[in-house]
Amino acid sequence: MSAHTEGPWHRNIKPARKYAVVFAGRNTHVAVVCSGGLSDAEVEANCDLIASAPELLAALVRAREELCLIRSKDCDRVYDTTLRMDMDAAIAKATGGTA
Repeated sequence: MSAHTEGPWHRNIKPARKYAVVFAGRNTHVAVVCSGGLSDAEVEANCDLIASAPELLAALVRAREELCLIRSKDCDRVYDTTLRMDMDAAIAKATGGTA
């Protein structure tokens, strides 16, 4: 994994347009969500998505490992290599190019 700030991350209180900070622990701000030109709903959703990033990355890494394990045990089954490649690309993007 990359050297991102360790999770879990949390968003500040609502509304995000007023309190647009995502943090990891006390006084450890990891992101400020910009709201220019976005609807209130988009700002709220972006704040939620950013706050969930460490958990999403960890779940994706575990899912990819499980997919590879299942594939190695069931050689007769055809697996979607596009899915695996998409997982690899997303993990690489999130970790700065290292999967």
